[in-house]
Amino acid sequence: MRTNFKTLLLILFAGLSNNDCRDDAISIEYTKQIPNKSVTSSIIFEDNFDKNGIPDKNKWRFYYRLKDDGWGNWFSESYDQAYVKDGVLVLKAEKVGNVYRTGGLTTQDLFKFTYGKLEIRAKFKTFEGGSPSLWILNTTGQPINGEIDLAEQYNNDDFVYHTVWNNYTLKLKQYDPVNKTTVKYNVNEFNVYAIDWTSEKIVFSVNGINTMTYPNMHLANEKVMGQWPFNKPFYILITFPVSLTGVNDSELPGYMMIDWVKVTQ
Repeated sequence: MRTNFKTLLLILFAGLSNNDCRDDAISIEYTKQIPNKSVTSSIIFEDNFDKNGIPDKNKWRFYYRLKDDGWGNWFSESYDQAYVKDGVLVLKAEKVGNVYRTGGLTTQDLFKFTYGKLEIRAKFKTFEGGSPSLWILNTTGQPINGEIDLAEQYNNDDFVYHTVWNNYTLKLKQYDPVNKTTVKYNVNEFNVYAIDWTSEKIVFSVNGINTMTYPNMHLANEKVMGQWPFNKPFYILITFPVSLTGVNDSELPGYMMIDWVKVTQ
């Protein structure tokens, strides 16, 4: 396997029209990384965000606003807060007038998968009251039926959460095996967050280092317990929730930048 690199300069600037995807005046230099091409697995989904403008509509749709929800109220469903610029997907959280507006995308109704390795190379520029999140969800849209959080970062924390949600943890409050942990990440840098999901276990990793494993317990009363709903299709979500309270406006805008997303089987 070989990884190619090309150096790009990400320049986000203010004042562009909606069609041009408006940015703020910040300049971030980074190294564009092309995902490894495995000779032993097949790529079933990939986006390297190589074309400026709106995200590929064949792969992504807006994540919808959850009115009055503690972390979902401010999703704008606008390309002002979700756009591709200079080789990265940018999700932006900002305050427009007196209203917070933030970006979120999902592959719901466009792409779903059961088992495989999901990798996302992402960088956060966050703030108090923000929570950039990388996750997958079952097609019912209900966490009790299965949710896997590759990475959730809150406020200005220098660590992310890995979490597994299901009936076993949400309703029955069973936390053995461990369903949540925190892991340090490289602040102000791109990091690769991944899960390797099989019929037997979900292995989390950051930058190629395994960080948590959630096993299939093969419970005799699985239909009642709901410990392993992870045998059916899930879709991808990349969202930047903003809290209803406690936002530090002086730290805005916030950004989540996605270099690439890849799923292999």
